[in-house]
Amino acid sequence: MGCMRTTEDIPDFTASDTGPYMLNMTYLDLLKSKKDDPFISEEISRLILIAEDLLLQNYEYVTDTDRTNIPLSVDKNDYVSLARYLWPDSTGAYTIERSGVTNPEIYQYDRPKLDRISTAIFYLSLAYFYTNHEDYARKATVLISNWFLNEETRMNPNLNYAQIALGVDDRDNSQGIIDTIDFIKVIDSISLIYDSHYWTNSKHVELKAWFYSFSKWIDSKYSSSSFCDENWCNNVSTWLDAQKTIYFLFTEQEDRLDSRSSIQPIEDKISLQFTADGHQPFEDRFRSQQHYFYYNLSGYMTIALMRKQRPDFDRDWKILNSPDFGGIKPSLDVIVNHLNGVDTSDHFNQTSDFDNCRYLEILKPAAILFEQTEYEDVSRQLLYHGCSNLNISLTLPPLKWLVFEEPVNTPLF
Repeated sequence: MGCMRTTEDIPDFTASDTGPYMLNMTYLDLLKSKKDDPFISEEISRLILIAEDLLLQNYEYVTDTDRTNIPLSVDKNDYVSLARYLWPDSTGAYTIERSGVTNPEIYQYDRPKLDRISTAIFYLSLAYFYTNHEDYARKATVLISNWFLNEETRMNPNLNYAQIALGVDDRDNSQGIIDTIDFIKVIDSISLIYDSHYWTNSKHVELKAWFYSFSKWIDSKYSSSSFCDENWCNNVSTWLDAQKTIYFLFTEQEDRLDSRSSIQPIEDKISLQFTADGHQPFEDRFRSQQHYFYYNLSGYMTIALMRKQRPDFDRDWKILNSPDFGGIKPSLDVIVNHLNGVDTSDHFNQTSDFDNCRYLEILKPAAILFEQTEYEDVSRQLLYHGCSNLNISLTLPPLKWLVFEEPVNTPLF
């Protein structure tokens, strides 16, 4: 059976909002005050167009999945996804791995639904923040409620059937935790709609309870050092820690953030994942090296954004806030060199379909986190030359507004 919520082991949560955790309200308020800036104004207009379209769309939930090919799961509320790179053999069992080649059957299950609905929740919530248009908050609330809270459509708080291999009962599917990285932006979205009358105190408490149950399921499935030892320590381990961080923050378990038994210390992880010259040896093992080189660093930026915002002492931010950013700076510099035309083929094989605009998700946060004008300059050039990412442009202001105390009427470009 799926992991159903019970009430006896769930704390009495408050209805208080302690987020957002990755986003920064000071940055958001500053950008909102600059709505007349031509660039910001254009980005907000684009956001509104997206939000208006999202209002008209219908969405599917885990209960809409055809279960006829999934004999393992007997609960319609369980999340189900297929291992992306596994294909069937002559017996029909999914035992053939084609690294980097996606099996299109994954789109019949729940991972695409989660990606679509979490993106919608974030954009609707961000649009509500910038416009105070209640329809956006209403729609975001409906989507959150349907995915997490409403009995008829909600997801059970487990990933027992994430990234399964059909016909292979004993396959380790522990890497399925990567499916739920989208929950990070869902949780941060809550703070953006918190003052809407559609997002009620009861929903806030109930959502905390859902994520508390999910965090307990994670405890039962993963140790603090899951996927991270001298034999294997890849991006899945990084994103597991990013998720743990925000789940502990949201569910009033902040005391666990610096507990070695809950989250592996970041210096231990970095020492295994990064070399002094910027290589990421565990990401080199994948066929799409460039993607995974970026993807692992993106996880670190997510962790750093959350760790930096804690008002008291933070174990991991102390390590990241060092001259070499705990040891990830050489890899960040590899990306800068790559964008500046330097040959970086000794660090990763360039992939023809990789969109360099994705590097905004790494370099812009790094510029803000570590006050690095070099990363800011490269980010600005990406934006100037047509890259568009509302997640970045409408959440992280120009570094010069924050560090050099330039007047806020200084144009972005």
